[in-house]
Amino acid sequence: MLQNNPSGLRPTNICAAIREIAPTAALVRVYPQRQSVTHLFESDFYRMLIDRSTEEEVARVIRRGFGKIADWRLAHDFYLPTATLYLTPEPHQNGYVPEDDNSFGLSLHRRIAIAGGERR
Repeated sequence: MLQNNPSGLRPTNICAAIREIAPTAALVRVYPQRQSVTHLFESDFYRMLIDRSTEEEVARVIRRGFGKIADWRLAHDFYLPTATLYLTPEPHQNGYVPEDDNSFGLSLHRRIAIAGGERR
């Protein structure tokens, strides 16, 4: 159970929880809470059109899973296939619009942590 695991969520738990909520999601972009926005993208780089409560639930799962590892005042991308959290590219950088470089902007220099393990 989650409350008995002090190290937080394991990668399979974060991804499984998100897949339960949004089965086709490949990338979740979590913006700072003050912006009150979360975007989910499918593997074809298209943004999923989902309701606000679903966005909030997915963002909560990610924030809870990574806790204090990330600076949540900044936007972050969580890539489900690798269970990796990245710092979101700035609007003027390649990858901010996911289909720009066909990589969702996922670069090693932006990597923050892998769920349940390695940290930058």
